[in-house]
Amino acid sequence: MKNKINIFIVDDNKIFSLTLRSSIENAFENIHLNIYSFETGEECMDKFMQVKPEIVILDYYLNSNFPDAADGLQILHKIKNNNFDTNVIMLTSNDQIDIALKSFHHGVFDYVVKSASQFKKINNSISKILTKKELDFANSQERKNQATEFIAINKQKNEAEISKLAVEEKNKNITDSINYAKRIQLAKLPNKNEILASLPQCFILFSPKDIVSGDFYFFYKKEETVFIAAADCTGHGVPGAFMSMIGSEQLMDAVLHSDDTSEILKQLNKGIKKSLQQSDSIDSTRDGMDIAICSIDLKTFTIRYAGANRPLWVIRKGQTEVEEIKGTKKAIGGLTEDSQHFESHEIQLQKDDVFYIFTDGYSDQFGGESKKKLMTKLFKEILLSIQDKSMQEQRKYLNNFMHNWKSGIEQVDDMLIIGVQV
Repeated sequence: MKNKINIFIVDDNKIFSLTLRSSIENAFENIHLNIYSFETGEECMDKFMQVKPEIVILDYYLNSNFPDAADGLQILHKIKNNNFDTNVIMLTSNDQIDIALKSFHHGVFDYVVKSASQFKKINNSISKILTKKELDFANSQERKNQATEFIAINKQKNEAEISKLAVEEKNKNITDSINYAKRIQLAKLPNKNEILASLPQCFILFSPKDIVSGDFYFFYKKEETVFIAAADCTGHGVPGAFMSMIGSEQLMDAVLHSDDTSEILKQLNKGIKKSLQQSDSIDSTRDGMDIAICSIDLKTFTIRYAGANRPLWVIRKGQTEVEEIKGTKKAIGGLTEDSQHFESHEIQLQKDDVFYIFTDGYSDQFGGESKKKLMTKLFKEILLSIQDKSMQEQRKYLNNFMHNWKSGIEQVDDMLIIGVQV
């Protein structure tokens, strides 16, 4: 590792910069640091290639003194273009989801919200960066003598152990970032208490395959009508989560502009394609989603349903069959035309009738004695067998059944089931 560590602080609040500088110097008093402070990103970039700092602590909002100053994301992009190895810690005064996602997408090392513990978090991030640099330094083939000295000081650590620590550190950083993304995704999902306030006999079973999910549920109330949806985006994990964030925002825009479920899906399809810049080009992405959406008139129990590759199941009180209304066999986004029509269905429910919307993860899960997929036939039989239970008891039963069904087999997809009794 270099004898001197160069750190840039880019913040338009001079008092904050001075306080942060003092905090860093106290925390790393045994390390030779060169700390530079800048009020704007433009000043930072003027000095960047000359100094090539190892660490840049970059505030997102940089225009309080200079209104035309570039924001943190713009400067982050320039930093990574000039030297991708520079570690950037992004600061912001607000916990804004979009900024966090875009920061990690552009290669930020960490994202810190200014708060009572801000300096501790920043110093922890710096410590992680310095630890990583020490490990990289020890493993460098160009510095064999220094690596041998490092190993001798740390006694029992050999090259394999150092490599293992490096991998563990990288995995931890990745996992920490994904866990933060999970917090963001959960914050974007509807509040379940708000859903239960309008639909007291309702359950949502949400079980991501990974830490974050490509499935998402949606809820919005307009006077005496509520909208509820279950969506399954392309992929799962981090890619699926990015799609779910985009899909959720585009769906809200569509609902705000129309009460017609058919028109909502049409506008959602256009919004996804525009957001992802999708076209007929061979290089264009084919990402999208399957979805079922219902509008419910709380006074009349009338449901208006539309689906893109996802059905609506209805079990009427006292009946022993599942009434299935199929969605349009077209996905949202991807190769679907902008003019695609999604058929809408009106269903009149009576008190104590139940309907379900869901993604395909539950029925596609492998398990049981034969280690095969559960399939929709068995899924229907399970729902029919638990109609005497309350909605929350149904959720618990379905969750326990799936746990036993998997019996050690890895979950293959995100799972989402929404059940509503009117």
